[in-house]
Amino acid sequence: MLAAAVVADAAPPYDGSKPMQCAIDTVMVCSDPSVCVRGTADTINLPPTINVDVGQRLISGAATGRTIKITSINHEGGRLLISGSELAGSWNMAVAEDSGDMFSAVIVRNGGFLMFGRCSSS
Repeated sequence: MLAAAVVADAAPPYDGSKPMQCAIDTVMVCSDPSVCVRGTADTINLPPTINVDVGQRLISGAATGRTIKITSINHEGGRLLISGSELAGSWNMAVAEDSGDMFSAVIVRNGGFLMFGRCSSS
């Protein structure tokens, strides 16, 4: 019985089966191929923590109540991969299923940005 409990607890906690809160630690903003600036979530007008609900296919957390729809969900190489598009741009997020490490790329009309952080499960 103990062995079965240990195996069950070893399942990846960041696979999207539960809502997650993802803290954005660092952002790299690039508006030109030769210029990138290091910043925080505030630099790109995002909250410091976003809520990712794969089951509801929704990302939220902005004080304005704005939400973003998740249009694609996949699991590959031990990572939860989600993506979407809006306002003539697109985004991708990868979450390491074993650690919660989060990496995201966003492409907008005049450049883009990379986000680095960590997710925790609800």
